[in-house]
Amino acid sequence: MKKIFTPAKKKSILMVDDDQFATDIYQEKLEAQGFKVEVTRDFDSTLQALKKAVADLVILDLCLPGINVVELIKNIRSEPAMKSVPIIAFSNPYLSNLTRAAVEAGATKFVAKVDNTPEQIIDLMRELGVSATSRVSVSGAIEELETNQEKLASKLLINRSEILAKLRASYQNFTRTEREDLRRTALLQIHRQLRLLAGGASALAFQKIAQMSTALEALLIELYTDPVKVTPSVVRTVAHSIETMASLVDRAANSQDQAITPQKILAVDDEIISREMVCSALGRAGLHAKSLDDPLAAQRLLEKEHFDLIFLDVEMPGQTGLELCVKIRAMEPNRTTPIVFVTSHSDFGSRAQSTLSGGNDFIAKPFLLVELAVKALTLLFKESPQLLPTASVQKGVSAKAGDHKLQVAGGHGALKRHRRSRAT
Repeated sequence: MKKIFTPAKKKSILMVDDDQFATDIYQEKLEAQGFKVEVTRDFDSTLQALKKAVADLVILDLCLPGINVVELIKNIRSEPAMKSVPIIAFSNPYLSNLTRAAVEAGATKFVAKVDNTPEQIIDLMRELGVSATSRVSVSGAIEELETNQEKLASKLLINRSEILAKLRASYQNFTRTEREDLRRTALLQIHRQLRLLAGGASALAFQKIAQMSTALEALLIELYTDPVKVTPSVVRTVAHSIETMASLVDRAANSQDQAITPQKILAVDDEIISREMVCSALGRAGLHAKSLDDPLAAQRLLEKEHFDLIFLDVEMPGQTGLELCVKIRAMEPNRTTPIVFVTSHSDFGSRAQSTLSGGNDFIAKPFLLVELAVKALTLLFKESPQLLPTASVQKGVSAKAGDHKLQVAGGHGALKRHRRSRAT
């Protein structure tokens, strides 16, 4: 009896992600490995796709804007044919609670999207027992994938101006209202535009874009989930991070290096809980900080060693953070190092005085851990720090420790003159 050869059915993968750049890259590489790949971008279309055909594997992003992906996982597991199908969840390292909820709902594995490439996902799939039935082996396959990847990168960079304009417009809508529902709508729009701007960044090896967008995305999700956490400090942080993202994308368009080098960070605060919170927040961003509780010891260290970023508490015994900042600006090793004040004061006078003492920014206590991480990355990834004129620095600090009122001769007029001097 003649045997009839029947080709093995291709293993099918369902990807649930609204990031078109990333899904296009993953789809190309997975199909080149012999898989059949379908992409869905919302809750309902995902369930409809699974009713038509059972997938051998599901890959989904936990941070889809406006979608409760945990509930989606529960719905997938409620289908009898999908109870044991592996589910890989792309997680955000800042959102550990969301990751735990996804695992409890039925996700098999979770991986940080920013740290994984299609090749690593293919290796993970093999560990889960999902291997291609037949692998495509064409001599030009690798070259074709590289060409398609270049096209995707080019498309990402060409569209950046339009996406940035929409991103900034959404941010303006966010700042112009105090209504919770309108703020949540604006945050959702910011989140969607951010994903378009940073789309495929990790797959395209744009490391800084991927790291920055991951932290900012986590902050936006936290604010969307709990709008009461929106403070003036957070609003400023979001604004600065958007502009840093714009700068990073522009640099990527000009083929400038996106490699991340080890950063030296110093946190100075006499309160142990505050120091630990700063270090914990930086740790989530993959950054390590040296911490000191004595401003005088910090001064001696900073006279000898260069740091890439410094966090200073304002109110410290022996020497205030404002006074220490003035001295740092006279030290050659850290004359231009970005300095962030950590303070319980968020009024106009405190902000002005922190700027005039030589600080680059400030963050108000109590702060969100992810907000501090976003602020740190924003300053580390800026092209170059702006140094205040020495005369302005000297005038900006009160001789009296702990005095947080505006101590600038001429009041608002002097502040305006200072702003003009920075602009020139």
